[in-house]
Amino acid sequence: MKASALMHMLLQAGWSEIRQQGHHRIFSHPAHPNLIAVPDLGDRSLKLGLLNDILREAGIRGRVKQAPPVIRWIASVVQKVRMSR
Repeated sequence: MKASALMHMLLQAGWSEIRQQGHHRIFSHPAHPNLIAVPDLGDRSLKLGLLNDILREAGIRGRVKQAPPVIRWIASVVQKVRMSR
């Protein structure tokens, strides 16, 4: 998952971006005492461990699992086709 999709999920869940430090965007929520920092990596996807930690801290949902190899291969082929256009 890309950082932009995660940030959209956080905004939909009631989190608001309060500031940015370098490549990290900092979010707060009125019902949560902690802040959440999301690295804005551009087109690169967040690693699963980091993504799961942020989702758990935000209280959004359970764990995100890695897609099976066949689905990852299909996604990479689709991405290559899109980039070649």
